[in-house]
Formats: sequence, structure tokens, C-alpha cells
Amino acid sequence: MTNDTLSRLAWIDLPEDIERNIGPFQLNPSIPLPIEPEEGKELSLEDVTWERVIAAALLVLANSPDHEHAGYYRDFLNALRPNLLGELSEAAERSQDAGEWEHAQDILLAARGLAPQDPTPRYALARFYGRRWMNADKSGNREEAFSYSRAADAAYNELLSEDDAPNQAWFDAGMFRYQFGAYARAAETLETFLQGDNLKEEQRQEAQRLVRLCRDEGQADSLYEEAYAALTAGRVQEGVAMAQDFRDRRPKGWPGWFLLGWGLRLAEKWTEAREALEGARDRGCNEGDLFNELAICTRAMGDYGASASALEEALKRDPENIKIISNMALVRMEQGQREDAIRWLKTALAMEPGDPICTQLLAEIESE
Repeated sequence: MTNDTLSRLAWIDLPEDIERNIGPFQLNPSIPLPIEPEEGKELSLEDVTWERVIAAALLVLANSPDHEHAGYYRDFLNALRPNLLGELSEAAERSQDAGEWEHAQDILLAARGLAPQDPTPRYALARFYGRRWMNADKSGNREEAFSYSRAADAAYNELLSEDDAPNQAWFDAGMFRYQFGAYARAAETLETFLQGDNLKEEQRQEAQRLVRLCRDEGQADSLYEEAYAALTAGRVQEGVAMAQDFRDRRPKGWPGWFLLGWGLRLAEKWTEAREALEGARDRGCNEGDLFNELAICTRAMGDYGASASALEEALKRDPENIKIISNMALVRMEQGQREDAIRWLKTALAMEPGDPICTQLLAEIESE
């Protein structure tokens, strides 16, 4: 939503003789209420309903949470619909599950505008942006991925700057920062999470593991972060050179071998990439991404059996990763298993409706 949305709103004055009490809330006829006219249709009094006023007031709070009458509109909405924040949260979840991303974002912005002091909608918005970044990154849309990574980082920064941020938010922010490649910041964030109380054992162990990789295995080293950033930005030759330098400095740990293998895979040096990735595996790397990268290399080399086996290992670790599932579909096609490929793609689209890569692949396979 943008200010263009606000410019489409109409503002209605309440009659002086209207019943002013809505429970403990009192309507103020001197403050106009918003309503969004139907496109191409002149607004009439018959069109004015409380539901439409509620929807328009949420548009105002989503687009302009500091509007001069924002406090009044919040009180008004909460008086009319005491559980409105919960309704918005549930609607946002449904929209995300259906792949209706823009609608979900509008709802979450409205929820944040409705309850600006409540960390819950801000937390939900940060997680949403993180999820959008991950989906865009997996789809190869660099521009969109960059935009959502900035939005997620800003949302987590805002959330964690407040004293009432839930400790779980520190874990999610740490995971986002680790996945994004901000390893030093990820370690700091997860260390703060680990200082909290009543931690879930699985999350505690994962946070400790990632902190150890960052601090002890060198992922928080500036050279590692710079190499990762270069590869992510498409500066492959530069990234590979730095990754090789890092690997040579720390040959006993797996992170340097994995980073180098990923960079060589991006450079389409399949044999060298496979050797580096296997070097990471032999040194204890057990990540889903490792097996996915191995699968890409072995598929390019024509070793479809090894590729399928690697993808099966990747899916054991990350069963809902759309990128891994779509790669499995490609391998099945190469093996001549068309129906199995279609099944994998439909599985992916059931999890992420509208995923552009899976949608395109499915259309291509079904048209053959």
C-alpha cells in the first residue's frame, strides 16, 4: 500500500445527532471517518457501512500510522471489533499459506498500525519479510531478494531495539542473519537469545551450533563474509578467489571447503566444485545446502543417480525447501521419469502456491 491508496479515500462527516456511544468509546462528529469508494462509482450514503469504514481506517493506519487522527481511529476500531488484531493475524496467516503475498503484507502493515506498541505485529512483519526474502532468493530474483532482505533487517532491528521483544524473536533474527550471510551479527544475536530463559532444547542446540561455526570455524571472519557477499552479488571470480584464500587459511574446517565449492559451482567448474564440496562433507559438513550443491554438480556432469541420492539427503534435512524439490524434479526429468517430476513440482506448488520457477517448469513438462 502507498499514499496513492490514501488519495483514493473519501472522508465522511457524521451527523451531529448520531448515537455517539460504542461501549466506553464515544464517537466524535468533528473527526471525519474514511471510506474507500468503489472504483468508477460515485459514493452515496447507501454505500456507507461500518465494515467499509473499518477497512478504510485500517488503510489509513497501515499507510500513515502517524496520521493526526490515528489514535482516534485505533480506539474506534477496537471499540467496534475488540478482537480485530487477532482477526488480522489469522487473515495474514491464511493469505501467506495461499501464496497471496501482497494481501498478507497489507494486512500485517494494518495490524502494526492498529497496535504500534504491541511487539506481536512487528514480529510477524519481520518474519514475513524474512520469508519473502528467502523465497525470492531461492527463485533467483536478486532485486526482489535484496529489497526484502533490507525490509527484514530493518524490521528485526526495530523489533529488537525495544525492551519488550520476545526472546524467540532473537532466535528468528539470528537465523535470518545467518542465512543472509551476516555471520558476525548472527552470532551476536544468537548469543543474546541463549541468555534467555525457558529455551526450547532444539533451538538452544541449533543456536549453539551456529555460534560455534561463526566464532570457532571462522564464518564470522571478515574474509568469509566478504567472499559470501561477493558470490551472492554475482561477483563469482572475486568470491572464488577469497573463498580459496579462506579455505587455505583454515583447511581443517568445513566452511571454507563448502564456500569454495559453492563458488566453483557458480563458475560452472563442476569437477572442482564437486571435489571441494566432498571435502566439506568429509570434514563434517552435514547441511542440506551441501547436498543440494552436490546434486547440481553431479547433474551437470550427467551422474543423475548421484544427483538424486544427494537430493534425497538434502530433503531429509530440509524437506520443505522448494529449491531442492524443483531440482529433484529436474533430475527425474533427466532420468526420463516424467510423471515423478510432475509429482515433485505439484508437491512444491502445494507448499508455495505460485512459485514462479516451479510453475514454469510444470508448464514446460506438461506441454511436452
